[in-house]
Amino acid sequence: MIGDMSRFASPSGTGAVLGLLVLGSALTAHPAAAQTATPVETLSDQTQARTNPEIAAKAASPVRVGPLAPWATEMAAAGFTFDINMYDFYQANPSAGLRTGQQSNSAYFVLSMTADMQKLAGIAGGSINFTETLFGLVRNLNMAGDIGDTTVGYQPPYNPNDNRLSLLTYQQKLLDDRLVIEVGRTHPGRYYALPPCNSINSCFQDILYLNAGWTSPLYAVWGANFAYKISPTTYIQAGAFSVNPGTNVLSGYDWGYERLSGALAMFEVGRVTDYTQEAYPGRASLTGFFNSADHDDNFKTVFGTSKGLNPGTPVLQKSGTSGIVLTGTQTLWRADGGREVNPHPTAISAYTGTGYAFDPTIPIRFNSFVGLLLQAPDQSRPLDTYGIKINWQRLNENYTRFLADANFISGGTGAPFSRDKFVFELNAHFAMPGGVVVEPVVQYLVNGNSYFNPYTARRPKDGFYGGFTLSVPLGTLLGLAPG
Repeated sequence: MIGDMSRFASPSGTGAVLGLLVLGSALTAHPAAAQTATPVETLSDQTQARTNPEIAAKAASPVRVGPLAPWATEMAAAGFTFDINMYDFYQANPSAGLRTGQQSNSAYFVLSMTADMQKLAGIAGGSINFTETLFGLVRNLNMAGDIGDTTVGYQPPYNPNDNRLSLLTYQQKLLDDRLVIEVGRTHPGRYYALPPCNSINSCFQDILYLNAGWTSPLYAVWGANFAYKISPTTYIQAGAFSVNPGTNVLSGYDWGYERLSGALAMFEVGRVTDYTQEAYPGRASLTGFFNSADHDDNFKTVFGTSKGLNPGTPVLQKSGTSGIVLTGTQTLWRADGGREVNPHPTAISAYTGTGYAFDPTIPIRFNSFVGLLLQAPDQSRPLDTYGIKINWQRLNENYTRFLADANFISGGTGAPFSRDKFVFELNAHFAMPGGVVVEPVVQYLVNGNSYFNPYTARRPKDGFYGGFTLSVPLGTLLGLAPG
């Protein structure tokens, strides 16, 4: 089921919500390669799955400093490199959603290893990539149900296991690294529609998670991706990934127990420039998807009745779904007028992530966020940014009818839900000593929905959401990675 494959699966199996580590503007930093890069890393500067390059940025110097530096340097010479990053997410909904005044927290310890096949076996351009995620400091796994809404903030996934396989692939670069092939346990979020915002906590495209059927980004599935760099600034890529319902309850190693319900095909064409190539660089990508798996109809049971009013009746199944996503960023203004050579100028850029679904039998028809980003307002702190964003989402009409019926049969008023929802946001990115990053975000929700808790008598309230992300480059601090 496509809903089961969405961002976060709840214990009851309701659809999933946002992705984690869903971030990165290729225009705000130029990190050297760190951990496992995506196949278009030279164009997008991405380093970890959906990780802001500001957070994963590594120093150009290969020097390692820390208690594990001697061992890590020796291992790197032999062909093995390691890294550890920690991300802690705190969130609260003082006045927004279904059950206000709640708080939650979750920490992710992302452990990565890359084996260089050139050094190990003489295979130029080859590598074996592995990432394991450990979950800790988890409080309140019901935050998605407390808020309910499809878009607000970051609502942590339901993690019944304390660890998860996030990546296990073989990657091969060919044709002077212009062609990159990666096969194994991976995730489409490592390659497609890389988000342009500056806040991990709140930058995601709902259509890809709730309609296309992406799992949470650190939950790997079987997949293969092919990327080709047409020019120094343009690329195309295509990939196929398995659709595995209920993946959140698995460890990632349960290969014989997974249920394959379909395949997800992805395609993208994009162009990326940075401050070394253009005074006013930009990034644009057009992404298409098709998911062959069956999914629940928004409104009807197999008998043609309302599924909201008949929760025990089997739901009518629909086959396949598709859509497109346009992602873009453009620098609009520079304090130096573009006359200086500066990889982090004081600048303002505009960005968007806009998606449209062709299928009226899935929850979301249209989702678009637009924002402005102020980069390096203080040149003594070149990695700091401040942002504003507006997110507009339109649900399919039959899905709003389902939500109203589900509310009514649960003892609520059954009043209609608005198809259009808006989220207004302020965010920031602060680079601290030692590579530590703090990203606060505040949102105000208007016309929220009850996607993650449809069978409730409560009605979602307009109001505020707040949270922050703390990122710590443990690998650099320990000496595993250069810094």
